[in-house]
Amino acid sequence: MKTVIIGGGKGCVAILDLARGAFLRELTLDVQCVADLDPNAPGMSRARELGITTSSDPMGALSMPGIELIIELTGLDSVVDDIYEILPPGVRLIDHTIAHVFWDLANAQQEQEWHLVEITKLEEEIETERRFLQSLFDTIPELVVVFNTNKQIVRSNAAFLKFAGVSAGIITGTSCQDLLAATELSAARDEISNVIDEVLRSGKPRSLVWQTAYPQEAYWEVIHTPIIGRSGAPEGVVGTWHRITERIMLVREIEQAEQRFRAFIDSATDWISIKDRAGRYLIVNPVCARAFNKKPEDFIGRKPEEILPSDVAETIRRHDDEVMKSKKYFTYDETQYVDGRERHYHTLRFPLTDHKGETVGVCTIARDVTAEKDLNEQLVQAAKLAAVGKLAAGVAHEINNPLTGILAFAEDLMDQLPADHPHRHDLGVIVRETIRCREIVRNLLDFARFEKLVLEKRHPNQVVEEALLLVQRLPQFRNITIVRNLAEVLPPIECDLPQLEQVILNLMMNAAEAMNGQGSIVISTSYDGSNDRCTIAVKDSGPGVPEKLMSRIFEPFFSTRNTNGLGLAVSWGIIERHRGTIQVRNIPDSGAEFRVLLPTAALDNEPGNG
Repeated sequence: MKTVIIGGGKGCVAILDLARGAFLRELTLDVQCVADLDPNAPGMSRARELGITTSSDPMGALSMPGIELIIELTGLDSVVDDIYEILPPGVRLIDHTIAHVFWDLANAQQEQEWHLVEITKLEEEIETERRFLQSLFDTIPELVVVFNTNKQIVRSNAAFLKFAGVSAGIITGTSCQDLLAATELSAARDEISNVIDEVLRSGKPRSLVWQTAYPQEAYWEVIHTPIIGRSGAPEGVVGTWHRITERIMLVREIEQAEQRFRAFIDSATDWISIKDRAGRYLIVNPVCARAFNKKPEDFIGRKPEEILPSDVAETIRRHDDEVMKSKKYFTYDETQYVDGRERHYHTLRFPLTDHKGETVGVCTIARDVTAEKDLNEQLVQAAKLAAVGKLAAGVAHEINNPLTGILAFAEDLMDQLPADHPHRHDLGVIVRETIRCREIVRNLLDFARFEKLVLEKRHPNQVVEEALLLVQRLPQFRNITIVRNLAEVLPPIECDLPQLEQVILNLMMNAAEAMNGQGSIVISTSYDGSNDRCTIAVKDSGPGVPEKLMSRIFEPFFSTRNTNGLGLAVSWGIIERHRGTIQVRNIPDSGAEFRVLLPTAALDNEPGNG
């Protein structure tokens, strides 16, 4: 039916949409035109979207040929009267009053159909959801049962039915105690009733572990959870039985493995530590922690720079980065100062990987080889000294007699020549150099003479003060400041006082020569309780010892200052016969430090022989 709609309001939009659907089966509308004074009215815009003619002359639109129906939606009676005056014969008019009736009926029918569709859809969704939930319920490997407030079973999953050996048709309304009577959980079934009562009363879940002995040791984790209704009160309980025997056994194995690993780590005498990718400590054994006067837990979760001295932390960080980047193991010979003492470590570092082969951290194993290194150096030095000593003992006596003759004749010739004689100066050079040769020979004899030590108990500070009395009279120390830094509480040492004074004098002379007679020397004493040793240290403000020469300074006849090179070699031999050692290191921006380490009198009360 060809139709013209007068009025482009929301009602027009609704009728246009209805006309496009199947709702108006008995009244087929073929809308030819929509007319409204407002070209932007909703109905006008909708008509243009649908390709329908629009007009801003409502009365003019009525003259369109072939019009069969006019729908007036302006809501104005005056418009209805105007339409009736020009209404062509045979054309029907539905004014706004009748149109509202049809619209209300259409809305009611549409709402009823919508509700019917929604109800049908909802029933289908509920059934689908019920089947899905039951299917999901049955896929749960744990045993799951739903109880009502009478503690009767209202639902269970397939796993429980299989475990209990019953079918779904006979389980509803029975008690769980009856169904578990013939299973391995029979001994614990009496607890179920009390647990359900507690959960219904408190409204809170309850979890416990059941242990059985049939047919073998087994463990079950049992969880009862309340089903809370709309009123907020429990309307039922869900019981879940989960077999955790394998997990318990695995946890035991892991704990035992961890205990064995921890016992191995804690009893090791080497330093052992493990860090993650970020460099934070995960494991540190006690011997490593004690080296820095800390506990293992002080390291956990912290980086080396947060807990260790900066120089030690820098060495660790640099070597760890090398291992992480290369993903290979490395061995290092590291020197670190622990408790103010130089220690040498042979260190192995290797990457730790996860199950994917990704590097997740670094493990470090460090062995303190200070004693071995010192012993090896002492053995090498002792071998050198022994060889040179034999040579010196054999040669010194042969040289000394000719030197005595040369000196005697040169001095006699000098006495016979007048003071202004031109050869007197040359004879003076011969006398001076002969005396220097004789001094070298005397040093050789001292070096080669391994005579019995005369040991007596002395306080280290007393030895230092005795040596300083000799030093202060020497012209080499006129422009040198000597600083004493002597510990007040020290145990006594057993020493040959003259020989130990000679060692200190030699070290002081070396320091003065290194500073060209200007600067400062710090002489200090201390006690190392962990090794029961006293230390006498001589530190200068000179340029230090070149690293490439550090290993040779104690060799006989080795010198960088045109001396005979026997001072440090003789000192080494004296300290070695005192069962001690000499260490040397460069202090950054502060010169070199020589440290004499001697055992206390408590180590050995019997005087020793060289």
